[in-house]
Amino acid sequence: MSGRFEKRFSVLHVSNMVLAIGSMLYHATLQRLQQQGDETPMVWEMLLYIYILYSPDWHYRSTMPTFLFLYGAVFAIAHSQIRFDIGFKVHYALLCLLCIPRMYKYYIHTEDKSAKRLAKFYLVTLLAGSFFWLVDRLFCKDISSLWYFNPQGHALWHVLMGFNSYFANTCLMYWRAEQRGWNPKVKQFLGIFPYVKIQKPKTQ
Repeated sequence: MSGRFEKRFSVLHVSNMVLAIGSMLYHATLQRLQQQGDETPMVWEMLLYIYILYSPDWHYRSTMPTFLFLYGAVFAIAHSQIRFDIGFKVHYALLCLLCIPRMYKYYIHTEDKSAKRLAKFYLVTLLAGSFFWLVDRLFCKDISSLWYFNPQGHALWHVLMGFNSYFANTCLMYWRAEQRGWNPKVKQFLGIFPYVKIQKPKTQ
């Protein structure tokens, strides 16, 4: 029979929406409070990715979510009082790097071509978004003053990272379904948007 995914993915999707709302509020106001509403959910989202990636091999079931929850809460409190600036970027990059070894492990053990294509889309959008963010960060003044057309690298970063989050979530859902023996298949909604369809055994 068909079934639904675990609640961790519902929390992850809600986290994506909270991050999107926080980002819109910050870019609409450019105030420090709203900046925290953008950056803190970014860290929470990465903690969720770490939990989903590493929890299958964690022997103590409640230890990891408890630690990550406390970590996220302490960071939120500290971030509300201290402006980390470059420290935040380094911290966020380290959280991202923690995800890479496990994602690579899952990728090399994936045989389904559609699932592998999803992982490649994830990587391409990540690299392209990071490239546009870096170019905008380093050459914004030069582009604005010397170029006839501004490609809006920061805006492209947000668009690409939105797709990146979607591909990341879908990849994680596929890999989790494989672990649970749910016979996952990558399907296309409207022939464009990939999603994972599962078939749970009747015993589940």
